[in-house]
Amino acid sequence: MRNDSSMLLPNYHIRLANPRAITPLNIPAFSRTDVTEREEVGFCIENKGIAADSLSLEIMAGDRLVYHEQDTSRFLSPGCHLWYWDGYSDSGILDTQILKRSDLRLQLVASRASECFTTEYSFQGKARHVHWVDVQVDRINRRVDVLMRLSFSDGGFRGRGGGFPCPDYSTLAVMACEGVEFYWSRNGHRAGDIGDGILIEQGLFSVTVTADRHTQPGMPDFKLIRSLSERFGRSTSLKGFRRIFYNQGFYGKHITRQTNLNRFCELSFKITAAHEIGYIILDRYGAGSFPDYSWSHKGTSTILTQRAKRGVTMPLQGEIDLMKYSDARVNRVTPADRFLRTVAAPEDVKGLIWLSAVVFDV
Repeated sequence: MRNDSSMLLPNYHIRLANPRAITPLNIPAFSRTDVTEREEVGFCIENKGIAADSLSLEIMAGDRLVYHEQDTSRFLSPGCHLWYWDGYSDSGILDTQILKRSDLRLQLVASRASECFTTEYSFQGKARHVHWVDVQVDRINRRVDVLMRLSFSDGGFRGRGGGFPCPDYSTLAVMACEGVEFYWSRNGHRAGDIGDGILIEQGLFSVTVTADRHTQPGMPDFKLIRSLSERFGRSTSLKGFRRIFYNQGFYGKHITRQTNLNRFCELSFKITAAHEIGYIILDRYGAGSFPDYSWSHKGTSTILTQRAKRGVTMPLQGEIDLMKYSDARVNRVTPADRFLRTVAAPEDVKGLIWLSAVVFDV
């Protein structure tokens, strides 16, 4: 009979088990809104030796302790034991950037008769849907911080004329980021109950979006174009033609004071940037939907001509959906009112969070 000394000691092995993905806040997929996503990653912790006297489990990111498990008695005995981690730290924070670190590992320390036995298992998460969004979820304070990595390039000028100077490219890039942050956040900081938090299974969470244009990997690139032409430049997020116009020439026909013109052009550009970039979010979240969730403007426009359906109006009170079209022939909302009341809808902000899901491998 073979004398295997390892059988006389705790002998732990760790491997990944199902589920292998973490979707922050269990946000469901667009096509499965009645199905809750799993917010955990599974491990098989197997003891091929004898029972340990004590055991500790720790999630480490480099030298940093992220999480430690206190109730470990069920892992002491021989056999395979399943353990699940929901991605949250000891302080109640889920950070998808930490989940994607290359030095992430599960560390197990078992003791038997005053001897310690350490087993480490390295694993790494990667973006499940897109590479340009990360989130931090604070489940204690019910707050979500979303980081969107945007990408812009200088599209130059279109047209000539105009008696007022036009903002430079860097200024437009800052404006575009500010537009995304303002219209995609739902944190209760705006007047009139516009942009309150998102209601999910765990309760009401505030969502604050930060846009970063300096870090890769970024979203598909948009050209930022300064238009001095009296013709309206139509912005688009169509692949190969993505561009956002700053229509100073067009609005300058109707606004003669420079201060008023600059302010109106800025507000119009910011809301346009938030809308066009929103196409990318809706396109990724609602992929495969029919009619297309993104390109039909959530059912308010035709897909081929991208024109508002007849009779679609903006609400006269409350929130105006950033991603919906309206029929200009019957719309009674002023531009100033639209700038104040427009915000990304709760379901679309949830979709943005869903895009940050992380899948794990060894």
